[in-house]
Amino acid sequence: MSQANRAASPDAAPMLGPNASLIGERDARSRLATPALLIDIETLDANLAKMQALCDRAGVALRPHAKAHKCPEIARRQLAAGATGICVATPGEAECFAEAGIDDILLTSTFATDSACRRVVAVMAQTRLVCVVDHPSIVATLGALATRAGIEAEVLIDVDLFRHRAGVASPRDAAELARVIEATEGVRLAGIQGYAGHLSHCREVGERRRGAEQARAMLSGMRDAIEDASGRKADWITGGSTGALLQEMEGVYTEFQCGSYALMDTEYAAVDPDGSGQPLFPPSLFLAAAVTSANHPGLATTDGGEKRLASKYGVPPRVMRGAPPGTEYRATSDEHGQLLLPEGEWVELGALVEVEVPHCDPTVNLFDHIHVVRGETLEAIWPIEARGC
Repeated sequence: MSQANRAASPDAAPMLGPNASLIGERDARSRLATPALLIDIETLDANLAKMQALCDRAGVALRPHAKAHKCPEIARRQLAAGATGICVATPGEAECFAEAGIDDILLTSTFATDSACRRVVAVMAQTRLVCVVDHPSIVATLGALATRAGIEAEVLIDVDLFRHRAGVASPRDAAELARVIEATEGVRLAGIQGYAGHLSHCREVGERRRGAEQARAMLSGMRDAIEDASGRKADWITGGSTGALLQEMEGVYTEFQCGSYALMDTEYAAVDPDGSGQPLFPPSLFLAAAVTSANHPGLATTDGGEKRLASKYGVPPRVMRGAPPGTEYRATSDEHGQLLLPEGEWVELGALVEVEVPHCDPTVNLFDHIHVVRGETLEAIWPIEARGC
């Protein structure tokens, strides 16, 4: 039985939280136990289709980053829409998605401990998992473990595009690492990763374009050095982000790793993708919170606080439904949020309010389930199986 069908099965109900009995109910959206994470399935599917079409027209593959949603059911929908595989951020996510049957995975973060190396090679022995490396010692460890397991570890050289988080720092270092990989038994060089993450939330188009040009020049130099050292063409060059998508399409990538496009959030909504002032993708992810107190004019308290809304850049949640136009939302404590209502407006006790979340990736990681709605109907509840991985 598929995960989607299990989500609607009565036998699975105890594992799906307090809203499992509402699956299939046509008015369930306004009756959910809160706080609850929602996804509008029609918007999600439209976002998946639009991103796939953009990549197809640009002639690049799409490998969505599953760290955004941590949900195998969403990954399956991305693959069905045309994605070539998925990205993950941790060995734990790789294990989770491999166990869920996803058979083409790229681990985009570097790792260094013996434990992590062993976990990665164990997954490689089960399914296609490719990892990134930026140091000869990790290549040696992976090679020894892979040889012992009777497999060949596919690796990408991770290059630093000015963020200084990970990756080889210069073309010379890239060339040396390529030579080490070529000389190491049990390891095969599959391509290059270059992620200019500092551009993803750069709001102004011109600044983002200039940054993309600098990253493109650096990545091209790294590619040339790696190709010269390895004696082979780099056919797989992966990277990119939702926020800088249109600028990075002009570059050297053969594959994009965009992730947030599926869900979106208020932080990405503040990014102007093309000078129009409008985001390319509407939000599909929302937090539903209930009004728990409303004793002061212009204010109401909800059960959606900081434990349910992760933020990185300080952009607040945006009220989308259930409150008067012009209402603002702020998380005021661990358990509580507050509605700031326009003058003369009010909300009823127990009313459900939906907000667009500030930062989708870490917000998803705060929940066990996503409630899938189509209009007012709760269609399914999908486990966030990679939560905490």
